Amino acid sequence: MKIAIFVLADMFVPLMLSTGSCLEQHHGHQVRYLNFLPHDHKLLASNTDQLYPRNLETLDGSKEEASTLFSPDEVKEMVGFMQTKHGGSLNEWHGRVNTVARYVHRFLEEQQPELFVVWNGQDHIGQIITVLCRRRGITVVYLENGYFANTLQADLGGVNASATLASMDFDAVLAQARSQTAAVAAEKAAPSLHLRPLTRTQLAAIALAHRANLSYYAQYPEQRGFSRIKTWKIKRQRAAIANDEATLPAQFAFIPLQVHDDTQVLLNSKLVHSVEEFFETVHAAIRRTCGPDYPIIVKEHPEDLGRYDYSQLRQKYPDVLWLRKFDVELLLDRATMVFVINSSVGLQAIRRKKPTVVLGESFYSKPEIAFVVKRLDQLDATVQRAAAGVDEQMSARIDDFLDALDRTLFVKGTWKHPACLQAGPALAERLLALHARSSKAAITAHATSHQRIGNV
Repeated sequence: MKIAIFVLADMFVPLMLSTGSCLEQHHGHQVRYLNFLPHDHKLLASNTDQLYPRNLETLDGSKEEASTLFSPDEVKEMVGFMQTKHGGSLNEWHGRVNTVARYVHRFLEEQQPELFVVWNGQDHIGQIITVLCRRRGITVVYLENGYFANTLQADLGGVNASATLASMDFDAVLAQARSQTAAVAAEKAAPSLHLRPLTRTQLAAIALAHRANLSYYAQYPEQRGFSRIKTWKIKRQRAAIANDEATLPAQFAFIPLQVHDDTQVLLNSKLVHSVEEFFETVHAAIRRTCGPDYPIIVKEHPEDLGRYDYSQLRQKYPDVLWLRKFDVELLLDRATMVFVINSSVGLQAIRRKKPTVVLGESFYSKPEIAFVVKRLDQLDATVQRAAAGVDEQMSARIDDFLDALDRTLFVKGTWKHPACLQAGPALAERLLALHARSSKAAITAHATSHQRIGNV
């Protein structure tokens, strides 16, 4: 069958090419890659002849078409958090969404893939692919970072709070895991992949074309605010930040901050709407329930170092030990309680059997394994229960849930190069298993529908 892979950004090129090679060489499928940004498109073009569109400027002719597949209201809902993050007018985003949508529509008609793979899927292009594939009954699998080292998410429903498991209760998660055979480690070696990076000449040509194109950000609004030079400077600033030295108290509440503009915060947090609001809400609850002297430790997210300033918040709360660069594993090991919105650190704390208070939506926001807050007026009572610790019943349920995740959501691997080159075999196997499950569910639903019609 034909499989389409949307490569969201250049950092995912090695993983996607390695996985595509496994799908082709180990399983006999035909793989097509899609990308819609100049730098990333050029990098892919240097490494595969199965890149679509062939011409990014004309989108193989579909750019000149006049059809509008998504209305302004639909686009506004689709790009809400993207527009908040990158700016740009709704008119620009409307043009961008429909330009890409026209091409994806044509691609689906001409190539007729049976499986589409996307990373995350909550960006505008991921949503375009989702909508157009659903109209045609094409299976979409969503990938994302896993919540433990060397793991990825792969799911038919989405990632994080959109994952299939998120809408299922605890018992249903375990039942689904039992219905699936345990994953078997792929014995086939990953095909060799010699990635060809862009040359300085190619990079200079891309930069020159960018500067010469006065309408570049109107054409690519998702690129507004992005700069490779700025990213490089931030990395240097982070490297220059000294490691914190701190003596950890015997007991403390640990509050790991999430990336301030991550989709997990922008889209999947209904009770608190920013990292600052989350911290202040939790801080107040700890003080009310545990007293004015109970130790609280906060750690900034590594991705926000050098790009987001919490100095005013630090000054406002001198009673808190505030860390920037410190071993998060040690903090999790030593913490008495952990407070999160919905980050991967929350599940890492749960795995350690730490009482974890969760304020946001996620696939692990389940009362059997965590202390989940559904309304803010429940927060104080939830903190009091968490302070009592994890009992034996919750501990056993945590073990069962983690085993279920390995069977249903997580797959071994990483997007980081070069380790990602070894992830291809296992990820390819999981993608095909999910496609088979989706096809089986579609057949069952079709048969049930016909049976109902026959009984009328």
